[in-house]
Amino acid sequence: MIFILIKPRYIEGELIRIDSSTQSQKRHHMQDSKLKQMIQSAVLAMLCFSGLIAQGQPVSDWPKKPVRWIIPTSPGAGTDTSARIFAQIANETWKQAVIPDNKPGASGMLGLDALNAATPDGYTLSFMSVSQFIDATLLQKYQFDQTKDFTPITLLASTPLVLLTNSQTGIRSATQLIAYAKEHPNEMNYGSGGSGGLTHIAMEMFANKAGVKFTHIPYKGSGPAVIDLLAGRVQLGYSTPPAVIQHIKSGRLIPLAVTTPQHFSQLPDVPTVAELGFSAASITTWYGLFGPSKMNPALVEKISQSLANESRRNPTTKDRIITGGIDPVFGTPAEFAASLKKEREQILSTAKLIGFEKDK
Repeated sequence: MIFILIKPRYIEGELIRIDSSTQSQKRHHMQDSKLKQMIQSAVLAMLCFSGLIAQGQPVSDWPKKPVRWIIPTSPGAGTDTSARIFAQIANETWKQAVIPDNKPGASGMLGLDALNAATPDGYTLSFMSVSQFIDATLLQKYQFDQTKDFTPITLLASTPLVLLTNSQTGIRSATQLIAYAKEHPNEMNYGSGGSGGLTHIAMEMFANKAGVKFTHIPYKGSGPAVIDLLAGRVQLGYSTPPAVIQHIKSGRLIPLAVTTPQHFSQLPDVPTVAELGFSAASITTWYGLFGPSKMNPALVEKISQSLANESRRNPTTKDRIITGGIDPVFGTPAEFAASLKKEREQILSTAKLIGFEKDK
């Protein structure tokens, strides 16, 4: 677009003699002042119009091109599998290509860096799990604050952690576990998927609220921790249901509690930590959708609602999510932001309590 500015015949401060009449000078001065005002108004209008262009297409037109779907883990990982399920759902919902883009490395921080640097136009989003949230929180790198780093869009799905013991311990309930642990502090070992990881933080939260002490044995991943739990090398551990449900059914592992506020559909008889009186120890494996900071609130709401509406409209969408071992949620942006704030405070409080410091 080309703009043409017409220079007025009179510029303030310049001495111009048109005629010797004072009345004539006043008349010309008034005419030139009006011309200046017209030019200023035109320039202001052009600036406002340019600002509208810079903001991109109206929210009603989104999406008009493919959406980049950042996954901060390597292909084939648990988060990647779930991310691709939801990417396909988004593809079908928005009638636009949703392109998975794996950005593994630095405990997921490379993927978060890519999202942080993206334009907040809705065409770069990121599918994250609680693992990246915990790592970023303990690293103190990101606040997950929509005014600073990221925009929480929606909590997509969640699954509980299950507190487990092996059948050899003779413990069959969380009440029994707590009573025994109080009489034998630090005698029982628990395995985790790694120092500072989800299962480590969750167990320390539980131990703190129950007033007991266990000995932590960190592993390089949740898989090895479950193997040693089955073998009896450690007596306790937290895990997600898909990883251990067959061992629970066989009786080799005993579920003692789940970390969700409500009962888990696949383990309906297992109490929640809230029912045990430790609601503050509720921490789940969740998956959420985020955008860069400073996204248009109307666009955030549109993205969130479109996915939630698709889940309600299409029963096969919900079935696909449940088949993947997780429960669909599709919360509002405000609900998601509030839960992140609360969970962040819990994580930092627990880390301080146990004197945890992230490896440099």
